[in-house]
Amino acid sequence: MKRKFEIGIKLRLFLEVGAIIAAALIGLSVVNSQMLERVYMWREERTLASMAENVERADGGYFQRCSEYETNDNVSIDLYDESDNYLYEGSGSFVSGSKFNVVSRTDNPDGSYFNVVSAEGSTLQYILYGKDFANGWHIEIMAKKNPIEENARLGTVVTTVISVLALGVVLLFIFLYAKRFTKPLIEMSDVTTAMANLNFDRKCTVNRRDEIGALAQNINTLSDSLDSALGELKEKNAALLEDIEKERRLEKMRRDFVSGASHELKTPISIIRGYAEALKMDLGAESEETAKYCDIIMNEADRMNSLVLSMLEQSRYEAGGKPPQKECFAVDGLVEEFLSAAGPILKEHGLTAHYEKTNGAEGYADRAQMTTVLSNYVSNACCHAAPVNGEKSLRISVTDCGARWRVNVWNSGSRIEEKDKDAIFTSFYRADKSRSRAEGRFGLGLAIVRSIADNHGTACGFDNTDDGVTFWFEMEKAPQEEPQQV
Repeated sequence: MKRKFEIGIKLRLFLEVGAIIAAALIGLSVVNSQMLERVYMWREERTLASMAENVERADGGYFQRCSEYETNDNVSIDLYDESDNYLYEGSGSFVSGSKFNVVSRTDNPDGSYFNVVSAEGSTLQYILYGKDFANGWHIEIMAKKNPIEENARLGTVVTTVISVLALGVVLLFIFLYAKRFTKPLIEMSDVTTAMANLNFDRKCTVNRRDEIGALAQNINTLSDSLDSALGELKEKNAALLEDIEKERRLEKMRRDFVSGASHELKTPISIIRGYAEALKMDLGAESEETAKYCDIIMNEADRMNSLVLSMLEQSRYEAGGKPPQKECFAVDGLVEEFLSAAGPILKEHGLTAHYEKTNGAEGYADRAQMTTVLSNYVSNACCHAAPVNGEKSLRISVTDCGARWRVNVWNSGSRIEEKDKDAIFTSFYRADKSRSRAEGRFGLGLAIVRSIADNHGTACGFDNTDDGVTFWFEMEKAPQEEPQQV
């Protein structure tokens, strides 16, 4: 599940950097509004002091210097001698006939002073700088203060407007920068979220030569490593589950095998014991009756021996004690050789056998074990075949399945019922238990077929047809010989 963030990193970066810039611009505007007038005043005071010094150094040219200052700098200058007589009287229009009141005064260490004065009947204020020269003269220079205040206010307004416009532009660049800066971080967050959900297909596409690029590369490397480790873990887990399931199947087969073997051995043992007791009690009976009992005991002992041999064979196949010795052979030859040897048994059960030859069918398997498979299928057919159109038939054919040959053994008669399909190849399973017992069968033939097919790495099975059932098994095709180089 994707984590929900209250504020994304892109928005957070935009807000934080924007707040810093906005605070800086607001602080600048506040400082400007508070300090700009003072700075203008300080500069004006320095300018007036500089004028006074220049006039003092004029060496007789003070009249021309004062006139230039009044004309060029819009000031009014009064110059007095040591007896307070006018040496130069200001001609500025703003002082004509005006009477001034002192609003504030600032004395300097050198004896000079700054006064802020206002004209009676007016809101206008002026800056007055006064200083005594070394020769005893005295100068007073007056300049308008209101333009300074207006300039300061105008400067504050202009600065504020520029700050607002600059903030808008800066915020746009901050947004673009935040988007560009956080894009790889957001991508890495999405990739790691996918990794947390065990999806390792997504990769970081960050191409940068810095710590973020190195982090993206490390995340990709980590993703590949986790994907590989998880794949190996899944394979090992699947193998472990397969082994557990195999052990479970083997344990079930062992229990079924022991149960089936016990059941199969119980009957002949009981018979042998019963006839042995009867033989012991009737020791004086006629020799013909004794011979009959002995024959029964021998038949049951043979049946037990056959059962034990079949059990041992099945056990060896399941335990891998009889690995297939594969060789190349003609499938036609195998089938024809078997049918020739099985002729008397087929005749005894009234079966008519047909074989559809497949020329050139070369198999690669354990020939003896394939003969055992074919023998068990035919033996099963002999017991279950039934007449169709007045004839019990057995038909063997070979079909091409690509990399394998499939040998089909069909017999006429009834089909395999649905309830028997899943258990037909298990040990000691007999669909018709009464007939199997009478014919000396134990239900191990098809189980042996399954074990041989498993050891060969091939398959076996059956298919119901309209008039019978087909059992089949597969074998590998003989490898093709590579043409020799001339």
